[in-house]
Amino acid sequence: MNYKLVPTPVLVTSLAVAAALLGDAMLYVVMPSSPELWSLTIVQIGILLSANRFIRLITNPLSAVCIEKYGIYNPFKIALIASLVFLVIYATSSSFTLLLLARLLWGTCWSILRLVSQWVASDQSDDNNLGFNHSSNASIIRLGSIGGALFGGILSDFIGYRYAIAIFGIFTVASYFCWIRKSTYAGINTQTTSSPRGNGFFLVLKDVKVLSIGICAFVVGLAFSGLLGSTLGHFLRFNFGTEYDIIYITIGVASLTGILLGFKSSAEVFVGPFAGLLSDKYGRLRTLIISASVFSVGLSLLGLFDSLLVIYALLFLAFTGGVMLMMQLLSLVGVIAKGDRKSDIFSCYNTFQDVGSAIGPFMGLSLIQGENLGTIYLLSGLLVYFLIICLCFYYRTTR
Repeated sequence: MNYKLVPTPVLVTSLAVAAALLGDAMLYVVMPSSPELWSLTIVQIGILLSANRFIRLITNPLSAVCIEKYGIYNPFKIALIASLVFLVIYATSSSFTLLLLARLLWGTCWSILRLVSQWVASDQSDDNNLGFNHSSNASIIRLGSIGGALFGGILSDFIGYRYAIAIFGIFTVASYFCWIRKSTYAGINTQTTSSPRGNGFFLVLKDVKVLSIGICAFVVGLAFSGLLGSTLGHFLRFNFGTEYDIIYITIGVASLTGILLGFKSSAEVFVGPFAGLLSDKYGRLRTLIISASVFSVGLSLLGLFDSLLVIYALLFLAFTGGVMLMMQLLSLVGVIAKGDRKSDIFSCYNTFQDVGSAIGPFMGLSLIQGENLGTIYLLSGLLVYFLIICLCFYYRTTR
């Protein structure tokens, strides 16, 4: 099969969202390590960094209503411009109230930006490239998170956080004008027929296919994005100590955890499009089962071995399989997100995944003791595999 490059509208939309993410990602690195720059307490920093995540549980459904009513062009432009305003606030204000307002509004803008990017990826796709377009969109956006965290920290140390924010703002402005010129949606009516009283989000939940994918997205988000990412350092410390020898270099548990989670982030960028290609070429359900198998084996067996080399191999499977699994679920959403229901279905999927990702760290760090993590990993891996098998069985029997 001859796959073309990512369609230009998908590419410029993804890059614009990635640029808008740069400043947000930088805050997660700079704020906790240097709260004095904003004259804030560490508790206030925690509230600021989590506020945008919790508000999305409300704004995800509202973003679908917004796009149904006004189309994708103007809401996306306004969200990009607003993200620039928030950068100015991050750089100039030390008022906790103003910063909190900016974080809440950023969460609202992120709901719109993400949903529009998914809408465009779906609109530019057919059955031959749907998986590739959706996974490429997600991978490109992920570059914003990685770049903001990496270069934001480096630039802040060398030239100051205000200059780092200014540089990220330039990227956002450039992406804004690039999107205006290349997206091809200017002047095109992308409004849809809104659901009665704007309750389309809840109406699509009556579709068993949508609800089943949402439940799977919740559990995968909980296990992969939330639980594994937040507890990995504690798992390594409890089972293997605080120092590790790697190629004649001794590093601490924090460094090793950072390296491993860095590989997880890299997998989201580089494995994602490959997973989409597999989905397009070999079928959604087949690749979904393979992805679930790889992830479940990697996660479930973590607590059964005391060799670091084996743990590294299992984490490779868990990270690679987890990324593939999330991309396959997103591709499956793209298959059923058609017509007037497109915005509501993607919004529903995003909300389920966000809830799982938010609950995972809380469950992992607050309710689980170190000696129980292996069992929790085992049960989580088996639960993910069981739900994916049930989902695929239901899809096959309802075709």
